[in-house]
Amino acid sequence: MSFDPFYVSGLVLLGLFAVLAIRTAMFRTRQVQVGAIDVPALDPDAPKRLSRALQFRTVTHRDPSQLNEEAYQDYRTYLQSAFPHVHDAMDRTVINEHSLLYRWEGSDPTADPIVLAAHYDVVPVDAPDQWDHGPFDGAIEDDYVYGRGALDDKASAVALFESMETLIRSGYTPRRTVYLAIGHDEEVGGDNGAKAIAEHLREAGVSPSVVIDEGGAITVGAVPDVSDPVALVGVAEKGYLSVEIRADGMGGHSSIPPEQTSIDVVTTAVQRLRDNPLRASLSGVTGQTLQFISPEMGAAGKTAFANLWLLRGVITWALTQDPTTDAAIRTTTAPTILDAGVKDNVVPSTARAVVNFRIRPSESVQDVMDHVRSQLDGLPVTLHPQQQGEPTRVSPMDDEWFDLVQRTIREIADGVVVAPFLVPGTTDSRHYASISEHVYRFAPFRLTQDDKHRIHGINERIAVSCYERMITYYMQIVRNADALGVDLGSDGAASRIPAAPEASTVEGE
Repeated sequence: MSFDPFYVSGLVLLGLFAVLAIRTAMFRTRQVQVGAIDVPALDPDAPKRLSRALQFRTVTHRDPSQLNEEAYQDYRTYLQSAFPHVHDAMDRTVINEHSLLYRWEGSDPTADPIVLAAHYDVVPVDAPDQWDHGPFDGAIEDDYVYGRGALDDKASAVALFESMETLIRSGYTPRRTVYLAIGHDEEVGGDNGAKAIAEHLREAGVSPSVVIDEGGAITVGAVPDVSDPVALVGVAEKGYLSVEIRADGMGGHSSIPPEQTSIDVVTTAVQRLRDNPLRASLSGVTGQTLQFISPEMGAAGKTAFANLWLLRGVITWALTQDPTTDAAIRTTTAPTILDAGVKDNVVPSTARAVVNFRIRPSESVQDVMDHVRSQLDGLPVTLHPQQQGEPTRVSPMDDEWFDLVQRTIREIADGVVVAPFLVPGTTDSRHYASISEHVYRFAPFRLTQDDKHRIHGINERIAVSCYERMITYYMQIVRNADALGVDLGSDGAASRIPAAPEASTVEGE
């Protein structure tokens, strides 16, 4: 008995297409369904208070002696006058002179508290003459508030006070105790701010049920094949390691160069590391990101990600072709310093380079050092690890607390796709990972391709509508957190908490 090979091939292809179709049809959305919510009415003067806050030059520097003590003090004094209800209802503790910890006592002492974190320090401005408005003018124009810190992260800090002021003024009493943790040195690592606040809470026996900090935003046009805005919630942060590579060789006059110079050795080392990066992978946090986003893609994208068993290699390769997606799926390798030579006709006896690695959670500082040593084996170099930090613990993405964050985002921003993601940089939130299992990094401002360059850049600004959404977001986080563990009916809708007086309905964007 013989078989027609074309017939057999046709059957195989038909079976393959059937499997692909079935798996795609079973690929369900992971977005929670929400309805309209009632929230206390916002004060129309809220943007003006943000404008005033942006005028304080709370710039941090590596050298603490350069800190403008007066500006920091004036900012803290301003908060007291701008938000009197907060300062009447909440206890305030000053940490290391400049960081602030507020405590709003809840009605249920058995309920674990929540921590809402932000920072009020900002980075220096290197080109003030290129701004449309002075970086510390706090100008409001065309429904935008301009100023250094409008996105990172003074807007979040002031919105926290605005949201608590609104809740307190409306008569709301939280069930869970609420902490506001406001750091003053996040831009230089947070060691004297958030780290000290976390230690203070630990010593007081405080174990927050959840910590909410900056890190992700509502991205527009950032995810191919997804038409809706995507809200990325950071569930972990990459680690980091900088390695100095040093070569010492024979120097001398450039007219008779040696066979191999120190510059040759160092540049060869750097190129080896660039040509042989650590392995890319769709596992871990990025794999979860894709699981949340891909059901919202068009037919082609949905089919591809529903069938990773077949297409994982192709998809991984495709993601490595773009620097942004490549950084999401691997530990990155970036040469950042190259130093050699003192004169154009002198061969330097010493050359050095610094290579920075951002480490994904499945790898460690030691893994990266082992990789560097293996790639540079045989080269006459010495390696000197410099700044380093391990990746943070990954917060859960499948329990009630991530669901709370996802629900809250979709309640205040209609039609947004919510997904966890790996934060490539560092924030104050890494210091809170030691006291809470649930640390989520998100602030609900819209980040377009144009706006992302404004963070730490020229013409930093935030839309008034985004700032108002941010205030609503923090209020709803408190209310939804209070709802957890309370019987609200079959759907468990957190928004069933009785609204405060003078409520207005918010249906998202």
